[in-house]
Parts: sequence; C-alpha cells; structure tokens
Amino acid sequence: MRKRLGIVCLIIAALISGCSSAPQDQPQETGTETATDRTDVEEAASNAEGKSAEATFKDVTGTEISVDLPVEKVACLTEICVDALVELGLKPAAVTAGGLAPEPEFYGEEAASLGQIGGSFFEPNLEDISLAGPDLVIGLEGTHEGLREGLAGIAPLYIVQPRSMQESIEFLQHMGQLTGRIAEAEAAEKRLLDKFNFYKEHSPKDKTALVMYGSDVNFGIDTAGSLVGSMLAEVTQYPWPAPEADGGHQAGGMAYSLEKVLENDPDYIFVETFTFSPDAQPLSEQFKTNPLWSRLRAVKNGQVHEMRTPYGPAAEERGRSASY
Repeated sequence: MRKRLGIVCLIIAALISGCSSAPQDQPQETGTETATDRTDVEEAASNAEGKSAEATFKDVTGTEISVDLPVEKVACLTEICVDALVELGLKPAAVTAGGLAPEPEFYGEEAASLGQIGGSFFEPNLEDISLAGPDLVIGLEGTHEGLREGLAGIAPLYIVQPRSMQESIEFLQHMGQLTGRIAEAEAAEKRLLDKFNFYKEHSPKDKTALVMYGSDVNFGIDTAGSLVGSMLAEVTQYPWPAPEADGGHQAGGMAYSLEKVLENDPDYIFVETFTFSPDAQPLSEQFKTNPLWSRLRAVKNGQVHEMRTPYGPAAEERGRSASY
C-alpha cells in the first residue's frame, strides 16, 4: 500500500504543481496511533487454558486457512506483504531477494538482517522459506498457488491480490488482526486516507493522466480498474476504462499501443520502467524512436515523468500483478 500510494501521491503532486493554485501545505504524517482498545485481540491470543487461539479464514482463492494467534513470523513472497508489515511496525521473517525491503521508505539498512528467499519471484526457494520458520506465508494470486502443497509442512499459504484501495486497506486490517496490531493498522489507514483525501481535494479536475509500464516498447497501462488507476480516477480525469474481467482474475492492467494513447492524448504521462539491471534504458527513452511518441501532448509539453521503480523480482511482481 505504501509503494502504490507513494506512486499515486507523486503523480497527483505533479498534477498539482502544474496549477497556479497549488497548495503550499500538505498533511504531515505522524506516528501517533489511533486510540484503540486492544483487549479483544490480547484475549483472543490465548484462551482460558492458556493455549493459543486459532483463527480460520478464506483467502482470495477460497482456500480455508487456519493459524494460531498472534501470528509472529511472516514470510513475504509478495511486496504487498512487505508493504503491510512495515505499516504495522513489524519485520518479515523472510523476503524475496531483490525486493522492496531495502528501499529507504521500507526497512533500509535493516533489511540486511531479514531472511532472504532465493529462487525467482515465480519459483521461490522452499528451503529458504522453511529456514525462516514462518507462522504464515503470503503469496500473490496467479503466481504462488502452486506452492501450497510444498509449503504444507512449513506454514499455511495466504494468497492475496488487492485490486483497489479499499481491498488494500482490508488486507492491512486483516494482517493487523492476525498479528495483534489493530491500533497500528488503524493508524496506517488514517494516514493513507488523510493524505489521499488531501490530494483529492486539491488535485485539478481538468487534466488527463496516464500511467504506463513495461520493460520495452511492448507496454501496458494501468486502467481505471487497477489499484493505481482507480485511485487516480477519483482525483482527476483518467479516461482509460477497465478491461472486461477475464474469468474474475483481471487486476486492471492491459497491453496497449501508442496509437490508442494518442486517441486520448493525455496531459501527463507517468512511466514505470521494469528493469532487470540498474543500467537499463528507461521506457520513455526507448519510445523516442517512435514518431507517434513525439506527437503526444505530454511529450511536447515536457510532462512525461519516469517513476522510481525497483529492478529484479520486485519489477517482475509489478508486471505480473498489473497484467494478471
């Protein structure tokens, strides 16, 4: 949620900066928690006999999962998990190598102390997961379901795929309940909504925007049916309708062409380049050889913005979750 919100906030900030009425003061984030009584969570963690309570729920695939409360050690196969845990003030038991954990807004240098899961994003190393001794493993829909059997003797696999801001908040709330961090989840939700509502209030409504992504000129876009696109559609004009759901498994991304982009000719274009090496050429640079690129209003007006994106497994996940 932090990473997705960060991208949206940067985009909206760019939109606001293009207006003469741009506000000077922005909401300040604080670490103050919402006053919440944790008694219910603490009591749920142990019953009258002093044994751990058990929570049973279904994940996005409909699979029933049971865990002992509170969940203390979580292995993250998806950055959505890392995102939620940092908001709750928790550290993952293990993360995929090359992910977001070392980013300054996540764990920074402390990420070096986290367990590392080798292999690829699509096929993480089960032995590394086992060595971390997790109580719960979080994976991404459309990618990690096949690991459930292999993880059976290690820990339950909780498959997720938030497709909207509300679903992201609900996942954060659920993780707060499972880990006994309800107050932290509520505080994080408040920070998110305060910042989003501020930008929603001050964003110009007469500008069109587009978020595009890819590693080469065969690119995709975040439609209004994606997490990022749906948030932007609330604050400005975002004329990129959601594609028809593919069997209920469409996260709102779709392959696109410059010809189609030119039809709406957005005022602002925000680019996420998925790279697998730090010296890869930005997507916006690759497009310069296409004459259609130079015809776009955003290009003519210098309003094409490359967003900071990771490379390696985190880029693989962003591409997978955007197009799945």
